[in-house]
Parts: sequence; C-alpha cells; structure tokens
Amino acid sequence: MRAVSPRHARRPRPRIDPGTLDACRRGEREAIEQVLVAHTPMLERTLTRILGPGADLEDALQSAFASAITAFPRFRGEAAVGTWLCRIAVCAAMDRLRSPERRRRVHLELVGSTEPSASEPTPDRHADSRRTLTRLYEHLAHIDDDKRIAFVLHVLEGRPMDEVAALVGASRSATKSRVFWARRALLAKVRRDPALRHLLEPGGMP
Repeated sequence: MRAVSPRHARRPRPRIDPGTLDACRRGEREAIEQVLVAHTPMLERTLTRILGPGADLEDALQSAFASAITAFPRFRGEAAVGTWLCRIAVCAAMDRLRSPERRRRVHLELVGSTEPSASEPTPDRHADSRRTLTRLYEHLAHIDDDKRIAFVLHVLEGRPMDEVAALVGASRSATKSRVFWARRALLAKVRRDPALRHLLEPGGMP
C-alpha cells in the first residue's frame, strides 16, 4: 500500500537560517519566496492527503501562501517555520472542506460501491493502491472535518499525536479522541473491504 504509506513520504524539512526568517518578518519578498518554495513539497503533500485525489490543490496552496505572507510579521519562532506553515495549510484545507460548493461536488462525485466488479480485470499493484486510496477518500468525505484532518495527519501522514494536536489547535486528548472516532467510523464502513479494513486497524499502516 505504498500510495497511502506515510513512512515513504516523510522527508527532512528544509533548514532556514535565522537571517532569512528576520527578512521574512520585514516583508522582504525574496526571503519569503525562498521559504515558501523550500516548503512547498511538504505543504502540497499535506494538502493532498487532507483534501484527497482531484482536489483543488492549487487554490488551497495559494490560500495558504497568502495567509503566510500576511502573518509573517507576527511569526516569533515558537515553532519551526515548517510546522507554522503546515498549521496555516491545515487551516486552508479546513476552509476548503467546509466550502458549500466543495460539499456539493463531493456528494455528486462519490461512487456508490466500494467493491470492484467481478468482470473487472485483475489490476497491477499500483492501480490497486490507487483504487484503495480513492475508496478511502470516498469514506472520509462522510467524516466530520476535524476528525478527518486529525486522522489524516496522524495515520496517513504519520505525524506524532503531539504534533497533530499543535497543528489542529487542540489538546492531545481531544486530538487522540478525534483520531479514534474517525478510525472507528471508517472501520464501520469498510467491513466488506479487506484492503481498507487492514489499513485502518491499529498497526495496519506500513
């Protein structure tokens, strides 16, 4: 299940020197661009995992960038700049998930059956992983946004619970509860889908 494995996607975050961050706080365009470009791959991965396949990723990313540019003068370095930017991206993703237009579109696009047709040819491993990922997001569309985001960040992204709590602005216990209830709700939906059931059970992620 490489398509949904967090362990294969996590990469070391770029190091930004204090002088560059000071320049960002002063609103210097070149410094801000350097920081945003360095963190774009990480932000894109996180937004893609939260919003799902086919999402309006570019709009969400640009919204996160605009918020970061506005907020840079207030960045004091209590957290790493990558963590700070990721929290801004999570807020942008939450806004997208709560958009009435997106909710209508997702409702219309959901596929009714989660099981492949008997006449369908046996797929290769990559295609099978992609289908499993699509089915997962079909079910995630029915999960409350706060639970969905906590679940994605912890289970699909592989982030520690304390980090997820900081990113979503909730206590550790509340975040842990969100992940638990999201996993429980998803497991109830995938009883007849062995691939997803194995993926969602504790310890099922690679």
